[in-house]
Amino acid sequence: IAPVSEDTMEQTPTPGRRPPLAVMRIMNPVMKTVLRSPLHSPMSKRLIVLSFTGRKSGKKYSIPVGYVQTDPTTLLTATNSAWWKNLRGGAKVKVRLRGKSYTAVTNVTTDVEGLQKDFRDLLADAPQLRDITGVRLDAQGEPIPADVEAARQRGFVVVRITLDRPA
Repeated sequence: IAPVSEDTMEQTPTPGRRPPLAVMRIMNPVMKTVLRSPLHSPMSKRLIVLSFTGRKSGKKYSIPVGYVQTDPTTLLTATNSAWWKNLRGGAKVKVRLRGKSYTAVTNVTTDVEGLQKDFRDLLADAPQLRDITGVRLDAQGEPIPADVEAARQRGFVVVRITLDRPA
């Protein structure tokens, strides 16, 4: 077990690994189906279905992603998967949130200062992301800058989704 520093509230996390691709190919369609059904409630507190069009291919994508809602029209999600590259430049998306569909616009945060703020908001509401991203909080509840930079170096970004109307 890693030591706990006086500057941090928790042990150094080991960044999580993604489930094997074969597992995701089975689970994603199941999760999308449940999230779009009347049985969505247990899963939709932490998962949305995000639908968008590939920037180069024009292919339609729908993926289940974890989220944190910071206000009635703003959702945040962190990822180090390549799908976020389709959302640069204010991409228009569709969101299935708690049984309702919305149109939305995205903004991708890639800079350290923006990630510092976004990780603060994400980790306050979804502490399980600390294990996935490897970002710890200090005694004041702020993300540790070195952890944020390390997460950025591993390809993590935060996608801010702004809904066209309140959820």
